[in-house]
Amino acid sequence: MPRPKPPQRPALLDDSTGEQQQKAEPQSSRRTGPRRVRAVQWTELVPTTIYLYQDLDDRLTAALETSGKGPQGAWEQAINTYCDALQPPIPATFPDPITQADISLPRDPNPPPVGTPRDRPVAPGSTVRLKRNTRARLAAACRQEQMGGMGALNDSMEGYLDELDLEKNKAE
Repeated sequence: MPRPKPPQRPALLDDSTGEQQQKAEPQSSRRTGPRRVRAVQWTELVPTTIYLYQDLDDRLTAALETSGKGPQGAWEQAINTYCDALQPPIPATFPDPITQADISLPRDPNPPPVGTPRDRPVAPGSTVRLKRNTRARLAAACRQEQMGGMGALNDSMEGYLDELDLEKNKAE
């Protein structure tokens, strides 16, 4: 059985807005004008998953807490310092366009046999967004040194933390 319609009330005043509303078409739920969207700030950065050895992860956490630096700044500095120290050094900047630079990190070319326990425990992975040039330098360092990304990242962070410890000991 259909629902009965409510009775219509008589208009007390000349209400022209009611007539206009009845004549107006229903508004579309789609937006017609351009949307203002804030641009993402890290679009120029490349997400990089890092697996550090547990002892290095603990040292890095302590160093970041004492220095007040963020992980991105520490990783940028560690990788760039590592690439500068290699013989021959990795170029500081890659030619334009940087978007065409090879930023893929190779796997370890000499992995241990399957089932071999690691000599050092590995902390859970974390993701850091690196500048495209830094990531390209890291990839070039991996290819030059014939090692995987995990090895190069652990070596670069270990060197960076050793350098911080030396500076800290000199200051004391």
